[in-house]
Amino acid sequence: MAYSTVVYGQVDTLHIEVGGRWIDGTKIKPYTNKWKVSFIDSSGNVSLNRIWTDYSQIIELEGKKYLHRVQDLYSPKMELQDTWINMVDYKTLVPKSFSTITPKGSFTYYEFENGKIEGHTNKNQDNELKEVNTDLNESVFDWNLYGILLLGLPLKEDLVAKLPFYNSRTNSRDWLVASVVGKSKLKLPGGEETLCWELTTNQNLTFWISEEAPYVIKLELALPNSSKLVWEMF
Repeated sequence: MAYSTVVYGQVDTLHIEVGGRWIDGTKIKPYTNKWKVSFIDSSGNVSLNRIWTDYSQIIELEGKKYLHRVQDLYSPKMELQDTWINMVDYKTLVPKSFSTITPKGSFTYYEFENGKIEGHTNKNQDNELKEVNTDLNESVFDWNLYGILLLGLPLKEDLVAKLPFYNSRTNSRDWLVASVVGKSKLKLPGGEETLCWELTTNQNLTFWISEEAPYVIKLELALPNSSKLVWEMF
């Protein structure tokens, strides 16, 4: 398998295999980050949607290193709404587990192993505890890792990468396609600038990712009616 190349004006897609050589998580170092998330309507009106914090650490269990990521989602009044926890292999970013929990007790927890996803959730219409037991017959990534998963790619100009991931909404394998638009400078909260890769995805998310911690500097989620959510460090 080779890097993406341009042929007759078209960019070839780099298919990323789970556990393969194209993902490298060891470039990711422990970090802390926080964003303000703004809702911008079609007229350009801006309102604070939530505060979002993020940190990671490298932990070792039974002789194996994992990247452990925790994201906390707060209301504008700093009321905790949800916590997301990822555990992935440090080098390959192959997922081990993903969980969410709210202060009111709703939760999701599932584990990944060779294409099997098993766990429990009560985040459903009936708020009843339900089992998650799926065999996709192939290994997948966890897209809940978001920009940190993209950071593991061999980022370069014109890269288009296609990754299999577990879609918990449809309980099936889905495809993430990420395209490198180019590089641009973004201002950090202290006023200094950092160089970022800009990546668009087929999940309506655009990321600006630095190769230096805290990595995800900005992201935008396109919403219906020309509105959007924007994550900005503060």
